[in-house]
Amino acid sequence: MFLPLVIFTSLGLSIASSPWFTWTQNALSDLGIQENSAFLFNYGMIIGGFLALIFSIGLMKILANKLGAYVLALSSLALIGVGLFPETFFTLHFFTSASFFILLAFGLLIIGVTSGYNVFERTIGLLAMVLVLIALGSTVFLFHFDGIAVTEAFCCFPAFVWCSIVGLKMTFITG
Repeated sequence: MFLPLVIFTSLGLSIASSPWFTWTQNALSDLGIQENSAFLFNYGMIIGGFLALIFSIGLMKILANKLGAYVLALSSLALIGVGLFPETFFTLHFFTSASFFILLAFGLLIIGVTSGYNVFERTIGLLAMVLVLIALGSTVFLFHFDGIAVTEAFCCFPAFVWCSIVGLKMTFITG
């Protein structure tokens, strides 16, 4: 449940401290190399990645088919890598960043396709499928910008909504 709060706070504070940043001209990772925003952005991604990993482990405990949760755990490690290896690490940053987005989408799609053992799994699986399709569908129309920050946000926002909803449901199911 805290994952979206940490990520959005980190991004918001990083953007607020970076008057040069524009959604249509930059990538979000540009915030990780500028002196005034690097600390906030990079540590936000690292902490967010650890929270996502904890969330994925929780999913492993409650889902009958755990493959999607394992893929989300790998996505979490990639998000940690985004913070550990800013754009100045060039290839390593590109690999971790691309892995994060790809694994996030695949993990949610796998959960959507393999769910169905009980009402909870069917509900979160259907929600995962719908949100991933919305995210992927909307990003097709966003590639005309010079930067990719808008596209990155549209890819992640539905996943963060899903994590918030599932995190709340997991809290009430297990606690």
